[in-house]
Amino acid sequence: MRNRYDLSGMGERARCVHEGGPGSLRVWMSPHTPTVVQIDTPTVYNRTRWTLAQARHLRAVLDAAIRAGERA
Repeated sequence: MRNRYDLSGMGERARCVHEGGPGSLRVWMSPHTPTVVQIDTPTVYNRTRWTLAQARHLRAVLDAAIRAGERA
């Protein structure tokens, strides 16, 4: 897994599966709002904006889930 990702421009894609089948999330940051993380998802409401604090919390929750899965 890479340690560095380019979130400028088109951002980075992460593969996922949703109710419609395979897809991907796109994570990017606009130079106009550098304190907001943008996540485009393959759902009806396809854009989610996260403050940096919210993104940190999401990262912590995902890290905890990954650690729990690795221990199982």
